[in-house]
Amino acid sequence: MYKIKIIFFALLLLSAGNDQLFSIQTDKDTELFIIGTVHESTEAFNSDTLLNIFNKIKPDVILVECDTSYMTPEFKLKEDIEYMFPETIAITEYSKNNPVKLRPYDINGRDVFLDDPERQSYQYNFFNEIYTLNENKEFEPDAQTLYDKIQSMTVLAGEMSNARASYINSAEGSSGIDTINYYTYDGMKKLIEQTPVLSKYESYWKDEYEFTNKRNETMLKNILRFKEKFTGKRIIVLCGFAHKNYLKRNLNDVAAKEELLVKEYYEY
Repeated sequence: MYKIKIIFFALLLLSAGNDQLFSIQTDKDTELFIIGTVHESTEAFNSDTLLNIFNKIKPDVILVECDTSYMTPEFKLKEDIEYMFPETIAITEYSKNNPVKLRPYDINGRDVFLDDPERQSYQYNFFNEIYTLNENKEFEPDAQTLYDKIQSMTVLAGEMSNARASYINSAEGSSGIDTINYYTYDGMKKLIEQTPVLSKYESYWKDEYEFTNKRNETMLKNILRFKEKFTGKRIIVLCGFAHKNYLKRNLNDVAAKEELLVKEYYEY
């Protein structure tokens, strides 16, 4: 009962193509490396993984998936954040010997939304109810088929959360991320529409969906804003893997106009 709930919650906290295969770099171009990450250390992906990448790329700037509340006015990680996540551990260790600028690029108030007690109560009840509907075989055939696909997605999400950085950031990993994101949001929305007893969660899920879209859009705008501030620099963007495809595709769409080279970390 708890596995699906936990995986979906992780995905919410957490969201390739059109690659520039033949771009020529000029002195004005800004190099942007988007790295899909996990937010909890695993045997395959931890702070050392990111530290090795940092040491290879030698970024001038690292954009961190957090809002301003995680940093000091001087854009340093707050002490209680420095060793909280794989990303912040790697940043803290890298910063000891390398001059690198940090900037937060996530939507302000993210944690206020995610940690809201009423939202968490709806979330708990929602996932428990769909689990119960499945256990009692109460889904209509179409809804059952959709639920089974959602269950398969949670398995894929678990595998992705324990995968190596090289897989998460590969073309195959990108395809898996698209599947995860589709069933996390559009798939769940359709499940609610096909199951009348779940209609009381329509507003809750609409808020989740809209917040995720707004968050992705804000991340994109902030990345482009910092690109203007740090034109010609080498920038690493750290993001939970669920966000990577949205960011990469949209950045690739404006890359030529913005004099921007969007790269994978292993392309350096």
